[in-house]
Amino acid sequence: MNILYFASLKENLNTASEAITIDADSTVASIKNQLIKRHGEKHFPKNILCAVNHEMADDTTTVIAGDEVAFFPPVTGG
Repeated sequence: MNILYFASLKENLNTASEAITIDADSTVASIKNQLIKRHGEKHFPKNILCAVNHEMADDTTTVIAGDEVAFFPPVTGG
């Protein structure tokens, strides 16, 4: 599965994407846990946003091998 990174997350990880292997019954939470083990918790805080197939997703969203998963930091404005 290809994971996409955007904004400051992309800059901090020095990559726009990476390939990972997932289990058949994966969720966004299990993918985040795998990425935390690889990159550290500081890059995937509790308020990080995720989209699956261009739709906002939460930790309980089920993910299958062909899905596009993207992570990006929350955006603030004034």
